[in-house]
Amino acid sequence: MHLLGIIVDQDIDGDVRGTITVTPHLLGADGNPRLAVVAMLIDALGGLRSITAADPDWAFTADMSVHLGASGPMHHLRADLHVRRRGRRTLVIEVELVADDERPAGRAILTFAVVPRPEHLAGLDVRTEPGRRPMGTTDEVLDTDWLTEVGATVTAPGTVVIDTRREVQNTVGALHGAMHAALVDEASVSLGRSLLGGPCAVTDLQLAYLDLARSSPLTATATAVGAPSIDDASLAVVVELHDADGRLCSYSTTRVHRVGADR
Repeated sequence: MHLLGIIVDQDIDGDVRGTITVTPHLLGADGNPRLAVVAMLIDALGGLRSITAADPDWAFTADMSVHLGASGPMHHLRADLHVRRRGRRTLVIEVELVADDERPAGRAILTFAVVPRPEHLAGLDVRTEPGRRPMGTTDEVLDTDWLTEVGATVTAPGTVVIDTRREVQNTVGALHGAMHAALVDEASVSLGRSLLGGPCAVTDLQLAYLDLARSSPLTATATAVGAPSIDDASLAVVVELHDADGRLCSYSTTRVHRVGADR
């Protein structure tokens, strides 16, 4: 999250928008920011927005739906977040993605489970006051591919493995929600390359979080749903993420497109 260099703008009502500078290290085969990167942007901002929206309770991401458009080359990607529902136990946030402050780049929906604030987070100090600021305090600069930095390893077409460590964990010591999406992205693209015969990118994601992913190694396994589409060289994929004890921790569906094919 720190290495993305997210700049946050928060208004007096608590609404949030955040921007990242798009560098070659964040791009997928189609020249757009990878879904893994977009997921970290919106999940980090969604977590920040949920703090004020769920107060005095806490919120954990229950599911994430992301749909990316073919927005073309960009210098900046912005995410604008708006609370669409704050129920007793459910929080829904819509995300509008904008390239270079002018071109629509996609949409996303985040659903959070609202729970009593965990005791170990009672004194957590997170800046939520209005204004503009960087999200994070590190001066480090990302100097490698995002998925390489994350530490995800493709062991076979459609199979990605990661070991848990502090940098990829959330506040309760489980795999961060956006890291689930990163593994799903890589597993889907890997399977797509094998079945579609060329470089691929994920454009659509539906991700449901089922259990806390703690024990290493964590494995994401992608499986094709039916045959590839000949018309647009795309593939529907299911991705299951299991921990080392065999628990199913998240379940996803994605749409993968071969780069260069008509969409």
